[in-house]
Amino acid sequence: MPKPSLFCLITGLTFALLAGCNTDKPKDHNNTSSDFPILGPMEIMESEDGRSDTVFRELPEIALEDQYGVAFHHDSLKGQIRVVDFFFASCPGICIDMSRNLAKLYSQAQKSASRIPSDGPPPIGLRFVSYTIDPHRDTREVLAEYAERHGVKPSSRQWLLLRGKEEEIHRLAEQYYLLSAGADRSAPGGFLHSGQFLLIDPKGRIRGLYDGTQWADCEILQRDIALLQEEFRNR
Repeated sequence: MPKPSLFCLITGLTFALLAGCNTDKPKDHNNTSSDFPILGPMEIMESEDGRSDTVFRELPEIALEDQYGVAFHHDSLKGQIRVVDFFFASCPGICIDMSRNLAKLYSQAQKSASRIPSDGPPPIGLRFVSYTIDPHRDTREVLAEYAERHGVKPSSRQWLLLRGKEEEIHRLAEQYYLLSAGADRSAPGGFLHSGQFLLIDPKGRIRGLYDGTQWADCEILQRDIALLQEEFRNR
């Protein structure tokens, strides 16, 4: 029976710690998406004959709804590129810069989509997914107003602001996305969370980590999105 290697579990824990506290600007990537690291929760399964295989943990299904009260399922993201972050609407700190930069990325993605020739192959879908870590205050009405304030039209499904049970959202951030998220009375607004954007490929694997408070990093993210779109369009 295959067993997960200890090395993989230690590696995952190390990445989680770094993601939660590292404020340095992530390094630039090479010019092809095949050079991107594959990060996130994984296990190296070793069989009795000595063979090993990397198994990536699947995104768990939890009860979620978007800013319009529509039920959301993670299965709907399969086959699409995603930019993921964690925030809360009343955040007085890093969320302000993060949301401004994500709104700019979203707006530019909308403009790029409108320029795609109708007779050409469609690009791989791109979704922006923001999970609130304060669902008690971030009601669907609050999230809908927040989305509108950042340029998201009610008809758009490209940028979703999701809410669910607080403990499940925090667990999702820490155990799957490997980012810090949780209540902290000493933190501004009462919550502590990472300021990174995650780039997720169509197979659900974490491929990049970017400082969401710095537009220079978001420009690198834009380039990496385009590289992933090109790679998966050609498969």
